Amino acid sequence: MAGRNRRRRRKRKGSFSFLYKLLMFFVICGAIVAALAVFFKVDTIEVTGNSRYTDSEIAESGNIHVGDNLFLINKFGAAEEITRKLPYISSVRISRKLPDTLCIQVEENGTLCALEQGGETWLLSSSGKLVEKTNTAAEATRVTGLTALEPEAGKALQVDAEQQSDKETLLTLLAALNSREALSRCQEIHLEDGSYITLRFDGRFDVLLSWDADFGYKLDCLLAVVDTKLEENEKGTIDLTRKEVRFVPG
Repeated sequence: MAGRNRRRRRKRKGSFSFLYKLLMFFVICGAIVAALAVFFKVDTIEVTGNSRYTDSEIAESGNIHVGDNLFLINKFGAAEEITRKLPYISSVRISRKLPDTLCIQVEENGTLCALEQGGETWLLSSSGKLVEKTNTAAEATRVTGLTALEPEAGKALQVDAEQQSDKETLLTLLAALNSREALSRCQEIHLEDGSYITLRFDGRFDVLLSWDADFGYKLDCLLAVVDTKLEENEKGTIDLTRKEVRFVPG
């Protein structure tokens, strides 16, 4: 009988010990949260990489304010809101600098394309994001042969199923041009012909590319020919659809 009572007392004691530990855990967590709320408030917002938008426009678009809790800010949600509300921003990275600074690093779209359709012109980033509808796109690379579905600034370019492959090919080509800092040298990209893609390059060459080409390799060949082989006054067609580069004066 006595042994049974001792076992019961040990069980009760073990239960109280568990409850006590659980209570202390919540007390400690509450103390940590309270300390974070009191001591780690945003006093400085540092924005870098921006030229088109002001620091305050970027912070406001991400719903970030001085006085917010440094650790309770949803960095990923804020970054998504900034890129959605400010179309010229292509990417956002948010980090914390203790004790009271929030750093917002943005990257803005560089050279843009102009997608023309139905009398409208939409500026398109090389990543496929529609930036804005415009009447003036003289410096942008003109793209024809794609039709945007329900275009809206800040959203990705959407096309019908038949043009989905063409869109992906265009984005691959734009990435290759961008990585070689050659997009600004390309005035036009025509996607209407199912046999090849046509670029207007340096204002004096029509460049033919196969749809399934290795764009990086072909563009390297193009730059090598234009920059080292041809004279500045030469014009014509550069055919990159063959194994070797073919230049036809014109």
